[in-house]
Amino acid sequence: MKRSSFSVALSAIACALAVIFMALGINVPFLIATGYIFGAIFLMLPLAKGLRLGSFLAYVATCLLCLLFGGIAQFYKLFPFIVFFGLHPLVNSLQEKFGVNRWVALLVKDAWFVGAMCASWALFCAMAGIGPDALPFDWMFDWAYLLICIGGAVLFVFYDWLMRRCQRLVDYAVSRIAGGKGGKKGSGKKNSAPPPAEDADVFGEFSPQGERGEDKDRPGGEDRKGG
Repeated sequence: MKRSSFSVALSAIACALAVIFMALGINVPFLIATGYIFGAIFLMLPLAKGLRLGSFLAYVATCLLCLLFGGIAQFYKLFPFIVFFGLHPLVNSLQEKFGVNRWVALLVKDAWFVGAMCASWALFCAMAGIGPDALPFDWMFDWAYLLICIGGAVLFVFYDWLMRRCQRLVDYAVSRIAGGKGGKKGSGKKNSAPPPAEDADVFGEFSPQGERGEDKDRPGGEDRKGG
């Protein structure tokens, strides 16, 4: 029962924090990129406990609530979060669950990102009335889609790398918080056992198969220190 309550609370907190940052991003122009990034990071909270449905429901609730905080009049600002940024952490989690080849997944996600950015640019121009005068050079408007395709394809590689490591950091933080609830009453210690060595490597690579943090190359049952 306690574990279920913690999981529900985790999804609710993820939704609340994502809504706050996305609402700020929609209504404060220079915070829009911050809203996308931090909104995606907070939706990682349920994924840290394997709650993919909880993360998806938090994403849906975030999108709906953001419509009430300026997302209707400025839908073009919310659109990139709906079609890409809010779903990206969940897709990464599903990639890990099903052991999809990382390079194949990267190509597919890269194409997804570029397509989402092209659609967002088209919507942005249509709703915000953007023209050549809004860009530093007129030729940039004429070649906007080509620039988005080339620049987006390169930028996404770094973005995906960063978000995967953010997920590791979120996993570690949530595991520490959840583990702290397991201490005995009156013991004065929330968690007497030291964390495993793998947990300390919060910025390590995701394993293509299995759970995060597992050393897939280690033989089962074999002590690392043993000969």
